[in-house]
Amino acid sequence: MSSAWRCSLLLLLRCVSGQIYTLEKMALPDPRTLRTLYAFYVYSHQDAPERNVGQPFVQFHNLMFTTSDPADAEKAKNYGGIQLSILPYRSFWKLILPDKFCSSSEDVNSGVASEADKLLVQKAKGVADEDVNLYSHTVNFATSTDHQVPILSTGVYILVFSNCGELKGGEVSGSIIARNAYGFLPGNEYHKLPFYGWLSIAYSLMAMTWMCLSLRYWRELFHIQYCIAAVILLGLVEAFLQWRFFMDFNESGLRGRFLFVLAILATVVKSIFSYMLVLVASLGWGVTRPYLDQPTILKVQALSFFYIVLDFVRESAMSFRHSHSLSVAFVMLCLLPVALLNGVIFYWIFAALSSLIETLAERKQQEKLILFQRLWNILVASLSLASLSLLFQLYDVSRSDSQRWHYQWFLSDGVSHILFCMVLAAIMFLFAPHTNSQRYAYKQVEPDEKGESSKAIDDKDVWADEGGLDEEEDDSFWASTHGKGSSASADIIGNTQV
Repeated sequence: MSSAWRCSLLLLLRCVSGQIYTLEKMALPDPRTLRTLYAFYVYSHQDAPERNVGQPFVQFHNLMFTTSDPADAEKAKNYGGIQLSILPYRSFWKLILPDKFCSSSEDVNSGVASEADKLLVQKAKGVADEDVNLYSHTVNFATSTDHQVPILSTGVYILVFSNCGELKGGEVSGSIIARNAYGFLPGNEYHKLPFYGWLSIAYSLMAMTWMCLSLRYWRELFHIQYCIAAVILLGLVEAFLQWRFFMDFNESGLRGRFLFVLAILATVVKSIFSYMLVLVASLGWGVTRPYLDQPTILKVQALSFFYIVLDFVRESAMSFRHSHSLSVAFVMLCLLPVALLNGVIFYWIFAALSSLIETLAERKQQEKLILFQRLWNILVASLSLASLSLLFQLYDVSRSDSQRWHYQWFLSDGVSHILFCMVLAAIMFLFAPHTNSQRYAYKQVEPDEKGESSKAIDDKDVWADEGGLDEEEDDSFWASTHGKGSSASADIIGNTQV
């Protein structure tokens, strides 16, 4: 076996799409060769996080091979060289030698193997295959067979398709089923099921809190607060769909395509909507300007459209790259555009937020300035934590998959969702509806009939909204400044108009 074959074996372990692997007229490997097909993540009964469905097992179900060539059919009647086997990834290179993995008559004579032309495993004499966690099944010609054996050891198991004889033509059909003590979810995916359940509860609490505040202070609501409500709702929908998808996956052993597509779509839409919320807020929408100009709106819409399309493709590729045998080049082609778009979005957000903070500082709008400075700090902190998580993931990839598959889900899904919830909770706190919410919103001061900038009472209200003074302080300050003439009034209006 070449180094490229070894690399493909490692890439195989990066993504698993289920615990039922189906062969539909799969061509036989070449004579005296083997092929790795899949990776199963299985807990032993005593190590399983739940034990509600019994002993874990692997089942070779309804397997047989056929050939359309009459000459090959005659040879295939008593052919026993085709085998499907699962063996531990941890000891794969100890059990299988790259230069000799098919038994011969000499191996039978020396007692190393019981039969010729079978998968040869390196083990001590007298040691059974089950003792080294090897489970094999010989596929017969034109006759379907079933074989079920219990799995006694926790680990990652590689499905191997071998042809240790001289037969060249033929196709194999059937399935290999691995079930854990709790159901059909792969061991490295199981913890996502309770995680998304708890995440749904967290989003429900956020939604109820935001709804109560919004109903209490409904007269004070402005655009950004409505958008925050939409992000919370999208997060709740995403978490519920993911939970329901993994629940169905665990019960059936198959990916429900409809639920899977809905869950991915909810994830993608939630991500881009939250990004665009932060972006338009950083651009001053609803805060220093009543609306965005048309070119900016078109840029936001185009960016959102491309992100939804490319991120949906990325999510699908990452989920199906093993089951659909996607090449590494194709997977990278799906990842890079989304990474570049993320870079563009965050650069735009920080550039716009920096400009907004400078504008607010120049206009001496302290309440809004403090709010967006805090938003800047939140975004910097979240990016720092995300970068540390990414560095740890890169370090963790260098470790053996057999050592890290138990917590792999947390790095791939858990960290990003927890960070998102933390940032969302912080933004909810910053923009929470209250009695003075409107002081953060954009205000248009209307001129009176004589063309003057504003009536005295309007100036007073705007100043109170911007400065956050209470009623007594407001009356006292207004009485001391209003007598100074129109210049004081003009200064006040200049600080509030955009």
